[in-house]
Amino acid sequence: MEETQELKRELLHCKQEVRNLRGVKEAQQQRLFAQEECMLQLKQEQLRASMTQDQLTSLNAELQRKLDERSRLLSECKAGLQRELECKDNMLQEMMSRHGDQAPPHLTATPLPSGAEELQLVRSALRSLRGVFREQDPQHHTLDTLEQGITSLTDRLTHTHQGKGKSSGCNRATHNQHDSWPPSKMAHSYSSPLLSSCGSTKVLYFTDHSHTPCMIHINKRLGKVTLRDVKTAVDRDDNYRFHFKALDPEFGTVKEEVFEDEALVPGWEGKIVAWVEEDNGEERIKGPSC
Repeated sequence: MEETQELKRELLHCKQEVRNLRGVKEAQQQRLFAQEECMLQLKQEQLRASMTQDQLTSLNAELQRKLDERSRLLSECKAGLQRELECKDNMLQEMMSRHGDQAPPHLTATPLPSGAEELQLVRSALRSLRGVFREQDPQHHTLDTLEQGITSLTDRLTHTHQGKGKSSGCNRATHNQHDSWPPSKMAHSYSSPLLSSCGSTKVLYFTDHSHTPCMIHINKRLGKVTLRDVKTAVDRDDNYRFHFKALDPEFGTVKEEVFEDEALVPGWEGKIVAWVEEDNGEERIKGPSC
């Protein structure tokens, strides 16, 4: 009997151990399933990350290709504009040389009307080129230099023509200019020693696109120059605003805007100092402005 009881106790103990082992087995299986699920999620995330990386690599390559294409187009555009500027410069030099060689003796006191028209075409082309560039583009300095070169060449040509007829005197030279120049070109003359002795005004003006001033001469005495004369001389239309350096009794040195074409512009220390700005449609207030 005692042996039977002992065997029963051992059997119960074995059953208890079997139940414990089954519980441990189930717990291990659940943990294994959880780890497998976590591993599957990690693999999915790795796959998505790999696909995203491939997309970014492809996008980066596409952007780099577009950047290279834009850089190439920009270089070609700059090269084309540079060639066009050089072509215009060569045309101007040929035009000035042709006028210097072919001017008839009875017209040596002034440039030929056809030359003035061609010079106007060149200035119009420069103005069109200026509109192509951005406001801060350094090519504006090149255009300013070219425009100053045009002014210098015109000065030399005018001085050469008028030097040949200098013996006729200042009054006769002025009379010939009024007879041979069209009215629209009379105010668009540049300085020469002969003209200065007859009475001309130096105009120093600044533009929106350059901090370097340009200088021209108007064939009128200071105090008789109108806004229309300045517009004609600087080759700007009504889409621009003109401010002039002036002395105000109350405020001192001011920038005064002139509106009417027939209004006289103020002078400063024997010359005219002007700022030519593009009209953006802002409201204008008459009177001096600081």
